[in-house]
Amino acid sequence: MGQFQLEDSARGKILHAEGSLTIEHACSLKELLIDALEKTDHLDIDMKKITSVDLACLQVLCAAHKTFAEAHKHMGIQDPPEIFKKLLSNAAIDRSACEALFHMECL
Repeated sequence: MGQFQLEDSARGKILHAEGSLTIEHACSLKELLIDALEKTDHLDIDMKKITSVDLACLQVLCAAHKTFAEAHKHMGIQDPPEIFKKLLSNAAIDRSACEALFHMECL
């Protein structure tokens, strides 16, 4: 089960994600990211407690990143688990694109 919590941070907002980031949670994730876009100029997504992730949520995250960038706002990933990095690699997202998209180091 996916669980999300949005909280204030010194730089803006942090979205804590826990459990699975799979298609069942893609709509909830999208709604939270839209809400965060309206409320902050800087969003970090804490993924250290993610247990699984699929392409549906990866697509939501990529679209959100593009929307944040177009609004001249920051969206980045904190503590991405290996399963997220592996999904990026399997989806043929190369290291430089990954770093540019999510402001994180990838495999």
